[in-house]
Amino acid sequence: MSTRITHELLRISPSCLSLGVVIPCHNNSWQLYGVLTSIAYQTVKPDAVVVVNDNSSPSEEFKLRFLCRNFGAIYTKLPAPRTRLETLGRRSHARNLGTKALDTDLILYLDGDMLLSPKYVEEVKHYNAVLPGIYIRGRRYSIPAARQAKGIDHCLSEVAKQQNPGAPLSPEYITAPIGFIGGAAYKAAYYDKWEWCASNNLSVRKNHALEIGCWDENFVGWGEEDMDFSFRLFQLGLTPILLTSEDANSYHLEHPIDHETNALTLKKNAKYLISKFPQIADDRKEAYARYNLNVEDLLRK
Repeated sequence: MSTRITHELLRISPSCLSLGVVIPCHNNSWQLYGVLTSIAYQTVKPDAVVVVNDNSSPSEEFKLRFLCRNFGAIYTKLPAPRTRLETLGRRSHARNLGTKALDTDLILYLDGDMLLSPKYVEEVKHYNAVLPGIYIRGRRYSIPAARQAKGIDHCLSEVAKQQNPGAPLSPEYITAPIGFIGGAAYKAAYYDKWEWCASNNLSVRKNHALEIGCWDENFVGWGEEDMDFSFRLFQLGLTPILLTSEDANSYHLEHPIDHETNALTLKKNAKYLISKFPQIADDRKEAYARYNLNVEDLLRK
């Protein structure tokens, strides 16, 4: 498994790489307006954007379709959930459906509540063109509800001016210390750890995603499908990279969270992940402890 980039820098023009965006959505038309607007503001536009509807209400589905038409995005939807657990979220299913709809060199997997800096796509394409065998995340910031109350356009304006409207944020089930930067790989690209590479903004070559079988659809609800995806890319020999430049920043539109349901699905997903890869138990121990999950219990059959 690769932990350091030892090859020479690639000599590929970023313009030669096509990039598509996959955005899973569930009842989030208000946030999606912001996401698609931030994509429309990009200095380098993606070649395609796919919005995947996961069991949104009829009124929300109408709004999602309307936004896709207005912004020139591809709209598609998952079939109805088959089980109660599937009603809690099918991010892996949505990302796989979006992946199938794209014919691009790179795929940016972007959550439906993430705004992008205006040069985000340009920056990601540049580093994917220069560095071999990588997958990339940008820094993630939080935009609290109080700031959102001024309107999504106000948030977009602050993002466009790179006046960070929030504070640095790490997802609660990822234990990367805020402000931690690994060793330098190249310019603003720094070595990351696979267990810190959450999927809220994650880009990878499509052929690498296909090589590992894309996203595991046994994960439903919240938690760990991105850890599984990242670890399998790492096993493939790819190097996780964190871009530290402001141009690669992303901004999370904070929203109410059902912590009880999240804890329930995290326990189920964590047990499944550890059953697949018991060798990573120690890597997830600290993160699980925040949810009163004991790795030793998860390892028991």
